[in-house]
Amino acid sequence: MIKLTRAVVVLLLFALAAAGQTAAKDWTSVRALPVGTEVRISARSRTVSGDLQNVTDDSLIVNSGKGQETFTRQEITKVSVKKRGHRVRNALIGLGVGAGAGLAIGFATTSHCTGFCNIVPPGEVRGAAAGGGAAVGALIGAIIPAGGWREVYKQ
Repeated sequence: MIKLTRAVVVLLLFALAAAGQTAAKDWTSVRALPVGTEVRISARSRTVSGDLQNVTDDSLIVNSGKGQETFTRQEITKVSVKKRGHRVRNALIGLGVGAGAGLAIGFATTSHCTGFCNIVPPGEVRGAAAGGGAAVGALIGAIIPAGGWREVYKQ
């Protein structure tokens, strides 16, 4: 149980460190983006999402829902790129955590078993608890939002 608590604390610290990273403020990071990258541009009082078509020293061209749009570097306040989703990874992590939690619950409920152990062996109860926990954990892991946007430029 102490190892599980340590693992949770370490994961939370990593999450906080990742959230605290500052965004790039250099236009060269925008120039390095490949054509076709899904981007979100904040310019003046509007935000536009689309596929990157071209970047120069002075402008950025995006294919959005309205068609091809050109933004000057001066009017752009922020550029973000779409991050890859991690639903499968999150589901696998949830599966492992859920199985471990279910197994722990199974051991806790059968450690001092007096009544129903004559009907259902403790090993089967533990296995069922681990399986149920794994299923719930995988479902929760798959539901957790994945992907999002990563800021690459901010004026």
